[in-house]
Amino acid sequence: MTPKSLEKQIKAEANRLGFALCGITTADASEGFSHYRAWVEKGLFGGMHYLARSDALAKREKPELLLAGCKSLICVGLPYPPAESLASIAAYVRVPDYHLLMREKLTQLASFIEELTGTKPASYIAVDSAAVLEKSFAHRAGFGLVGKNTLLLNEDFGTWFFLGELLVDLELEPDLALASDFCGDCRICVEACPTNALLGDKTMDASKCLSYLTIEHRGSIPVEYREAMGQQVFGCDICQLICPKNENASSSGFAFCFKPTFDGEIDLIEALSLREADFKLRYAGSSFLRAKYQGFRRNVIIALGNSQQARALAVLEAALPDEQDPVCKESMLWAIERLKKMLQ
Repeated sequence: MTPKSLEKQIKAEANRLGFALCGITTADASEGFSHYRAWVEKGLFGGMHYLARSDALAKREKPELLLAGCKSLICVGLPYPPAESLASIAAYVRVPDYHLLMREKLTQLASFIEELTGTKPASYIAVDSAAVLEKSFAHRAGFGLVGKNTLLLNEDFGTWFFLGELLVDLELEPDLALASDFCGDCRICVEACPTNALLGDKTMDASKCLSYLTIEHRGSIPVEYREAMGQQVFGCDICQLICPKNENASSSGFAFCFKPTFDGEIDLIEALSLREADFKLRYAGSSFLRAKYQGFRRNVIIALGNSQQARALAVLEAALPDEQDPVCKESMLWAIERLKKMLQ
């Protein structure tokens, strides 16, 4: 079987499994690695120090360190229902944890390749947390371009899709990378970012990004970013909602593999009273648990502080004496003072 013939059958199976996007590229070093290394050297990764480890850098430069003998990367994209407006919970979090579903589907794709070739090719599945420069390889695989909001843009689905990769030790016919630039002189997302996290050169200062602050950051949120959080509790869709390429993106006729399991808005006062066991039960099977219980409550408290509601002030003042968590208590003190000023 020729690499070209094998590629066509792999793509057809990927589409059957629900991957709306599939492209193939070689396993040699990504052109985006030097860009990534410069970003790390500038210290723009916030508290995500695992991104700057020497072994993590080496693996992102050379996929064969993840899979010995790696020759090709099969890059896939799985769209999810886009947000229609800014909400407390980012659109991608409203669906079941994509890591699990994508791994399952990539495992099925690997089994298909095994049956197709009559051999057992070595493979490695990567979804989000693996040391793979996903956007760079997906660009090289031909189904998108990185935008100034740092996300991969596709002509049909905009930025509303998840990425995954299947590394294999097979020689496959690579696709051609897109050579254009969707952004041009547009800076809408850069100017709309409430914390100035986007730097305009297709990189960001992660330590300022509301998605990072509400999900990955541990401890207290820096005071200078709290007002900018508004009512956002988990993630941020501003740079996606504002992007002209997303205005033109269409998912009509596409059957999403993901169905939202909860709405984008939450009852902040009710959420404040959730016990840890109830939090874990309510958001089981979703990416929401990534923020941890403390981070969830911290974010809810800050959102209450930005709510301009007299009821929120009364609830926070009543809860303050019994609050045991130091991060949440400090956030409550800030929220109470902010509400008092707003309600004067």
